[in-house]
Amino acid sequence: MHVSAAAWATALGTGLDEVWEQLLAGRTGQGEAPSAEPLRNHRVAALPPGTDGDEDPDADTVARHLAVATATGARTLAGAGLGPEEAGDVLVVIGTSLGPHADRPGPSLYDWVAEAARRLGSRREPVALSTACSSGSDAIAVAADLLTAGVAERCLVGAVDLLTPNKRRGHSRLRTMSRGEPRSFDRDRDGMLLGEAGGFLLLETAASADARRAPCLGLLTGWGASNNALGPTEPDASGTAAARAVRAALDLAGRDPAEVAVISTHGTGTVLNDAAESAGLALLWPPAGAGAAPGPVAEAGPGAGGGAGTGSAAEAGSGPGAEAAPEPVAGAGPRSVAGDLPGSAHDAASGRADGAGTGAGPVAFATKGALGHSLGATGVVEAITVLLALRDRRVPPVPHLERVMDGFPLRLPVGRALGIGGGCGLSQTLGFGGFNTCLLLEPAPAGRPGEGGGR
Repeated sequence: MHVSAAAWATALGTGLDEVWEQLLAGRTGQGEAPSAEPLRNHRVAALPPGTDGDEDPDADTVARHLAVATATGARTLAGAGLGPEEAGDVLVVIGTSLGPHADRPGPSLYDWVAEAARRLGSRREPVALSTACSSGSDAIAVAADLLTAGVAERCLVGAVDLLTPNKRRGHSRLRTMSRGEPRSFDRDRDGMLLGEAGGFLLLETAASADARRAPCLGLLTGWGASNNALGPTEPDASGTAAARAVRAALDLAGRDPAEVAVISTHGTGTVLNDAAESAGLALLWPPAGAGAAPGPVAEAGPGAGGGAGTGSAAEAGSGPGAEAAPEPVAGAGPRSVAGDLPGSAHDAASGRADGAGTGAGPVAFATKGALGHSLGATGVVEAITVLLALRDRRVPPVPHLERVMDGFPLRLPVGRALGIGGGCGLSQTLGFGGFNTCLLLEPAPAGRPGEGGGR
């Protein structure tokens, strides 16, 4: 599938290159957002006032979500070179965690998505979905399935999630919210900070893109999903479910783990979620001395999104920049936990000492310390960062990361941007409810027209 254009609205701005350059420079969008609630932390990564017509952060939450979805989606259509008449045939797919519904009843999730699609000029019934923090990634996977099935030739796919009092209150009480700075994969990590974002891609079939000589930011060639099937927040200590989603995406794309150059991690900065992600990555890219990479975690099934395989857990298929020296590499991977849950670093880490070196696997990075955890929108935002990383062959530093956690199996950019080699990229999300989703993205083919929404 061709990614013909992309657009986002983030705490660092809305321009693709504007935001990307700030990320590469190590800047963050965090700021104070006072609340009468006794929250663990009052800092958030909120959209700047006026972003995409969102003038008032205290305005009606449905109106705010609609404003950001409409403006960001419209910029994506324009970047893809689609006018009003062509937009009518585009199928709109939008994901969110709770959207505006954590704080107020109605309209339904579908109703505001349908209104956003109408404002964007689509004449087709849209698709709305919610799978917690994997919503954005799952929206992309569902759109890809619909394109593969011939339901549409072009999909405008995205996600929007903006802050509400109940979202802040809930994560504070769950103790997933950091008391200080979010430090993804750091030994001293203690949680995440929330953020706001909207992001969209124009995804279309190769035949459609070729026929109109569409611009190309990159390709989506694989997608896969799994579910831990243990409960709303109960962790899975086996490490297999998250790895199975990655393997499904690799298998659908016909790729091997050795061909992956870069991974955008979920990287929340919570103790147990980062340990979970590290464990899943170690199953596919074992640390030095841990033996060869395993074969398929499970056989790929026929389910949507390339199919999640069969296994002990029930699964839901979703069917040139400057080079920098490599940064620290950690040792063996800890046990896997699949929820954004609090816990003890001593309990979650493997206890093996960090090493230093280049490592043999891909470079991993995380952006939630800069852009905040935008819940259902994070999957689309982070897919865009992978496309930009593949374009420029470098990734931004992980904000506030100082001492890499014991057991992390891959290279991480500490304190500065890090160059990456050739190959494909992955974007991974691990959400509440056990939702694990992986997208496999590749650079734009040589000779395609200029990048939609890019430079």
